[in-house]
Amino acid sequence: MRKDINITPKFFSTYFLTIMVKKVVITGSEGLIGKILMNNLNEYELYGIDRIDIIRERYYRADLSDYAHLKKIFDKIDSIDVIIHLAADKRLNATWESILKNNIIATRNIYEIANIFKIPKVVFASSNHVTGGYEKIEGIYDGKIKIMPSLHIRPDSYYATSKVFGEAIARQFYEIYGISSICLRLGSVTEDDDPTKSERLTATWLSHRDLIQLFKKSIEADVKFGIYYGVSNNDRSFWSISNAKKDLGYEPIDNAFMIKKA
Repeated sequence: MRKDINITPKFFSTYFLTIMVKKVVITGSEGLIGKILMNNLNEYELYGIDRIDIIRERYYRADLSDYAHLKKIFDKIDSIDVIIHLAADKRLNATWESILKNNIIATRNIYEIANIFKIPKVVFASSNHVTGGYEKIEGIYDGKIKIMPSLHIRPDSYYATSKVFGEAIARQFYEIYGISSICLRLGSVTEDDDPTKSERLTATWLSHRDLIQLFKKSIEADVKFGIYYGVSNNDRSFWSISNAKKDLGYEPIDNAFMIKKA
């Protein structure tokens, strides 16, 4: 005879908390930002994808430019809520051939995957270099100039142009298929989390804890499409984060000006 389940308030709460945990796939999970997120987005069920040959639970090795292989990986993961797409060749001096394969084809593949597997949201790691040409403006580091996400692009490299492509295909897939995309033009994230080593860093620094907050807000935000700068609350910052505050609820707490040199 079946034994009845004891439906207590605690059971009810635990059951629904379990089934409501979001499933998040992070590409480029073994890079600097990927590792920070994998180690700190503990409230989500995380899956990593990268090119590094390691053995770990919920990790898959893949070349994102290989669509057929990528599709086989996503066949193994059910009901994904969000893809965080970090993977890219991040070198400003990278060759066109590498940028085409690792940034452009790979990003197109991720959006195709999101469409065929009905994944409702992509958080795309764009780059501040999309508007890197504005940094030629005299007095840019005095904190009085604010570059809005709505300004014309001024890419400073093939890498930057590949991120423009990413923002464009994100918009395309939203318009055609309704896939939500949040494009984050990330500032400077350093391994040691120290913004005092160059003049530019004092303006462009994105601290680890502000980075984590920004991605959590992006996962949870009810935003269909948006482009945002990701930077800490630096006095000398020249990027506007007003729309990130309004749309995402992002409130950075770190300021490079308050960090003393070692």
